Amino acid sequence: MADPVIRIFSDLHFGDARSRLGDPAMLAPLLQGADEVVLNGDTVDTQIPGRPSGWEEIAEYLSRAGPRPTYLTGNHDPDLAAPAELSLADGRVWVTHGDVFYEAIAPWSHHAGDLRRRLAALRAEVTEADWARVETRLRLNRVASLALPGLLDVTRRGPAAKAARLARTLFPPTRIIAMVRAWRDTPALAGAVARAERPAARVVVLGHTHYPGVWNAPGAPGLTVINTGSFSRPFGGLFVELAGGRLQVRRIVETRGEFRPGRLVAERDLEN
Repeated sequence: MADPVIRIFSDLHFGDARSRLGDPAMLAPLLQGADEVVLNGDTVDTQIPGRPSGWEEIAEYLSRAGPRPTYLTGNHDPDLAAPAELSLADGRVWVTHGDVFYEAIAPWSHHAGDLRRRLAALRAEVTEADWARVETRLRLNRVASLALPGLLDVTRRGPAAKAARLARTLFPPTRIIAMVRAWRDTPALAGAVARAERPAARVVVLGHTHYPGVWNAPGAPGLTVINTGSFSRPFGGLFVELAGGRLQVRRIVETRGEFRPGRLVAERDLEN
């Protein structure tokens, strides 16, 4: 019997006007040949009450698309009835959305101040030993991310809405600085947490920052950090495939209104 083929994606942000995924059927070529697909957080946006999330539409499509869908929750879908992490390949591959690697969940966000205050209050309710556990921080991150105050309607389309979102991205300039710092620090932060709390892991797969790439984790020899990016501009995304003891990372390309597997970016033998 052939080994199952597992593919991992992140940050679909379906229903968000900034996402290039306008129709779940656009995913069909990426799903072909897979036995299971892992959606690693921020599949939709349920963070702000009262906004349509598109959850029913994409969940219905994936339920009949072929591969078995496995959902993980992220900071934008914190109320999803799903775990916040997953270990594959006998623990050698650790999959989590990525918010647990940052003290303020998303320090570049306009919600960063709210998130810091919420986390400080939640942290005061647990012991330091409990807080040190990644499971605790993941759980409390989800609580802190619930029902954040609305800023912009991310479902609105058109030139005016696009201009407003661009302005929100660029200002204040400290937000850009925080983004760049997060992109720079992610491999080291992910490596440090994995080394301390998931020592069997040889690969960490995350999304969250929308900055795709593959790195050797500083200070953690033999540990690879993979950020699968997102389905949003400007950077696009990657996907991870696990099959037969091997891991491959491929670029996601959009052609003729569909997302397809692109060039091979990296691969690793998980048996060694």
